[in-house]
Amino acid sequence: MTPQSRAMLWALLTLLLPRSVHRKMAGSVWSISRNARVNAAWSAFCAALALHSLRACWMESWQKGLRGMLAHVSKHILAAACSLPYVRSIVDREVGKELAAIEKKMHGNGDSQAMVTLPHEAMSSSEIWHQIQELHAAEASVYVGVAKKWAGIYHSPDGELVDLQNRVWSLYNCSNTLYEGVFPSVRKFEAELISWVLHLLHADSGSAGSTGSTSSACGLLTSGGTESVLLAALSYRELGLQRGVATPRVLAANTCHPCIVKACHYFGMKLTKIKVDASTGFALTAAAVKRHITSDVVCLYASAPTFPHGVIDHVEDLGRLAESKGIGLHVDNCLGGILLSYLDSQNLTPGHQLWDFRAKGVTSISVDIHKYGNASKGVSVVAFRDQNLRRLTYVPVTDGCEGLYITPTMQGARGGAVIAQAWATMLSFGQAGYEHFAAEIHKSHIRCQEIVNSIPGLFVLCKCHSCIVPVGSNKYNIYAVASVLEEKGWNLATGQNPPYLGICIGERHSQILDSFEEDLCSTVAFLDGNPSYKPAGAAAVYGAMSTTPTAILEEVVKRYVDMRLWVKPKADSG
Repeated sequence: MTPQSRAMLWALLTLLLPRSVHRKMAGSVWSISRNARVNAAWSAFCAALALHSLRACWMESWQKGLRGMLAHVSKHILAAACSLPYVRSIVDREVGKELAAIEKKMHGNGDSQAMVTLPHEAMSSSEIWHQIQELHAAEASVYVGVAKKWAGIYHSPDGELVDLQNRVWSLYNCSNTLYEGVFPSVRKFEAELISWVLHLLHADSGSAGSTGSTSSACGLLTSGGTESVLLAALSYRELGLQRGVATPRVLAANTCHPCIVKACHYFGMKLTKIKVDASTGFALTAAAVKRHITSDVVCLYASAPTFPHGVIDHVEDLGRLAESKGIGLHVDNCLGGILLSYLDSQNLTPGHQLWDFRAKGVTSISVDIHKYGNASKGVSVVAFRDQNLRRLTYVPVTDGCEGLYITPTMQGARGGAVIAQAWATMLSFGQAGYEHFAAEIHKSHIRCQEIVNSIPGLFVLCKCHSCIVPVGSNKYNIYAVASVLEEKGWNLATGQNPPYLGICIGERHSQILDSFEEDLCSTVAFLDGNPSYKPAGAAAVYGAMSTTPTAILEEVVKRYVDMRLWVKPKADSG
């Protein structure tokens, strides 16, 4: 039971108890003299506390809705039941079944070259390089050679760009952003990357970075989209605390990226997810959000585009609403970062609302450079409309023995190599290069939708504005479709609410869409002839989610992470 729940229960009990008990409580607990005025004050205090707790409970119920509250209550009931030994054994058995298959696929019979402890003797450079080449070759034969395995790499893993990135990385391998006096070039790269992204977002960055201005747009260079969103959420949390909001709340669609869930969990904020559906094209609308705005809401969270469906939320409408209520609006442009800006500049994706700083009310935007910016992993920008908001993320330490200490982001020491290669990558494209790249991605995006819609029983789930093609079906189990494609070598995302198969378009899709069309056609033909086919692998997990209790699902995914970090030596066959 949470402290708030205990306080509410205590208040309700004291409110309902007879006055004689109130007097005893007043005497024994608080050592208050037994007189009528004190007893009346005590009763009034209990009543006020109970009413406050009831109001908080009602507000939470109103935010979640009846279905959400029932799910919340059932989750806690199930969690309590799972603590019982008999129920725990059943849960462990069911979880074990799910994990056994995952473990088999991940670890097999174990690693014959596993090193649980660091070898006592040093290995030579040639030995180390030989092992690395062997391990990489096994992956490259599947990923680089065939190009069916989508692994969040948006450009070709070989070629002139990668050669440039490798050369730059080697130059800056031994660098540290904490020491800008020693590595001034890294500071330059960082500042210019932020400035380039701000201009892409149509920000007023004329005096960004100057110590006197607080009205100009500015940003931070982070390790990825999650850190960018974490820092944005932190700024709104701090803003809420300044305004006297004890537990700030964020409103987002149920299509939001999980990083905002993580941010709210880390920073003690509340998150209300608002369900979107086909009636709005799976976009978050101001009308859906408006009724959820209460005094504790500090920020709205929109996507441009959403990770599941590639849909741009109604950011202009949300911005007007946020501005009228005096709250922030964060736009998650991590997935479509850079790509969407250059699609818009060429008018290739009309029919959606403005989503960047041209939309009034937008106060922060997260943009990944390591996706459609084609940089190596580990580079993102969180942009703020004004410097006051950015400064709320800073944590200066002035009373420590080491002297004055502050860093721009959540990290302390950062290597400069990842920053330098991102700077070099963006320069290697230039604006003209990114325009051409965006146009090619757009062609593949359109072509992929045409392929899906041409196959009876399959359809594109909604109007997707950028890079994602969400595939639904009115005939087949979509998880079965994903499972058969997985057997054919494809690695595609699947999701739920409603069930879908997601295709994220990258540079290399232009080379393999004909192969994808052929395999997709043969997949549905196979399912026509085998209607009882059951999904296997990752698709089977999503297929089972709708009937699996949340507590068990959470246990499975937690243990999955444990499993990823496990070294499993191969058992001695002798």
